[in-house]
Amino acid sequence: MSLSKQLMLLISAIFFAIFAVTFYLSINNIKNYLEIESEVHAQDTATSLGLSLSPYILDKEDTILETMVNTIFDRGYFREILLTDIDGEVLVRKTNPDTFAEVPDWFVHSLPMKTGSAFSDIDAGWMIGGRVEVSIHPGFGYLRLWEQFKSTLSYSLMLFLLSLATLALVIRTLLAPLNRIRLLAERIGEGKYEKIEPLPWTSEIRSVAHSMNLMSGKIERVVSALNDRLVDASDRLHTDPLTGLATKVSFETHMKETFIANREGFLFVIRIDDLAGFASRNSASQVDGYIRSFSNKIATLLTADPKGEVLFRIFGGEFVLVSKNPDLAAAEQLCKRICAAFTELGASYEIKEVGHIGGVRYDARSTINSLLAAANEAFEKSRLIGENQFAISESAAEARSLEEWNSLVMQAVKAENFNLSYANLSYALAADRNDELVLEEAIAEVFDNHNNPVPIGTFISIAESTHQAAEFDLKVIKRVIQRLRIEQPKQRIAVNLSMYSVRSNNFRQTLFTLLSEHKEQASKLVFSLSAYAAAQDIDAFLSFVDFARRIGAGVMLKRYESRHLDIDKLSAKPFAYIRIARHDTEDIASSADKQQMVRAIQELGNLLNIEILAEDVISDEDLECLRQIGLAAASRREQ
Repeated sequence: MSLSKQLMLLISAIFFAIFAVTFYLSINNIKNYLEIESEVHAQDTATSLGLSLSPYILDKEDTILETMVNTIFDRGYFREILLTDIDGEVLVRKTNPDTFAEVPDWFVHSLPMKTGSAFSDIDAGWMIGGRVEVSIHPGFGYLRLWEQFKSTLSYSLMLFLLSLATLALVIRTLLAPLNRIRLLAERIGEGKYEKIEPLPWTSEIRSVAHSMNLMSGKIERVVSALNDRLVDASDRLHTDPLTGLATKVSFETHMKETFIANREGFLFVIRIDDLAGFASRNSASQVDGYIRSFSNKIATLLTADPKGEVLFRIFGGEFVLVSKNPDLAAAEQLCKRICAAFTELGASYEIKEVGHIGGVRYDARSTINSLLAAANEAFEKSRLIGENQFAISESAAEARSLEEWNSLVMQAVKAENFNLSYANLSYALAADRNDELVLEEAIAEVFDNHNNPVPIGTFISIAESTHQAAEFDLKVIKRVIQRLRIEQPKQRIAVNLSMYSVRSNNFRQTLFTLLSEHKEQASKLVFSLSAYAAAQDIDAFLSFVDFARRIGAGVMLKRYESRHLDIDKLSAKPFAYIRIARHDTEDIASSADKQQMVRAIQELGNLLNIEILAEDVISDEDLECLRQIGLAAASRREQ
């Protein structure tokens, strides 16, 4: 029950108690007054009537006796007037037994009134000639009391309702700042650090609101500082310290994101020729300067005419350039300009062969390994062409045709020709949970006609382009639910979804119906999406997160990197887990930068009530390091 309702009930109860006591005392006082008034009136009537009858009392047959009694009695205020002689013989008796229909019986029984009565002896000269007895009819008293009761009750009720409305308005005004404080607390939980302005005028609530403002600002500064630390540590991990370029880890992530986004373009392998020979003739600092000059030449050229190219340093003198432009002529022009830059660099170092380039076209059907193999073949061809030359291959040798992919996707989805395996078993790291299994991931496995495994990322990309992804995801979910029903495991199961499914209203409607029929299993489901995919349509992602929470399921962001999404910009409540990208925890025990980054993620997770996971941890040292940092759980990988 809300505080306003509690206050309303309390104050209303107090008001009602005061009103009931006051009302009862008022009615009782009026009743007592009427009883006294009736006694006085009876005595006055008896006295005056006795004096009036005194001259005629000795003549019992005198009609004036009855006439005078009738005259008094007909006024209607009396129950009975009795006139007797000295011997007690009744001379005149007038009785009025009538009651008042306006007064309900329950009222009469609830407030019994004394009947006012009195008598007066009638003098007849020097002797008493008779007695007159007068009883007041109580009906008149009850009628006056009933009318007073009704008027008092109606006015009191009107006053009560008016007071209640005024009280409700006052309480609502007084407690409105509490609602603002509640909303502020919810917004803080969502990672939105607002303030209450202007402050409430009630001193106690004003103090609480001021404290909430201070807390909001402090948490914002803490989260911002943690996020800055996270970004800084992440940048150091993903940036080559010598050239300032992105590293091999970033290249692999970039290519996976490219495949997910269904982009086309060219990948180029660029190597410095005979770097070992140059190193044998020069010092280490001169070698570093040469590599830096080599990368700067390419980077400067790309910056002068940017077309979405990204340059990575893999190791030593090997670089990879990824271009989003799928036009072959543009790719050739880019390579010619880079080769010209090689020649220019060679002139300054008196070196003829500086570097060569091997390129290959990529699309969503490609894999990193096949692309690198094809690019390396092209690179070897470029060395045969001449000094500082390039060669480009149109496609990777092992790439399937689009028709083959479409047929494979159709077969897997319509015929449900796929298997489910369960991997990435995440065990709790906290000592009190004793390596409890908290989460495992359902992995869809698709095979071609030769029973060779198909890259699942490429498969999903083709399924999205053919509008089959949502149906495939639903069939995977149904299989997982079936397992949950049969085995009833304690751990939760993560199911990977594509953003195509997340955006689909039909998918959500079907999923809502499915999980409404399996509410117990819904609580064990965790829908998993990559951080990169979520960042491409953050509104759709957050909408789905809220949808998942309403149907009782959880959500996990996998392969999380700070460059994709800032944790502090996301709503905390709907999330179940965030799983850090594998390369960010590999060899973490010996990397201070990785420890700093993961610790920043964990601290943000603690603030925002998100459990942080690690995947495919290899060494016991790394696992212990993650345990010390405080991660919730981690999966292991065999060495």
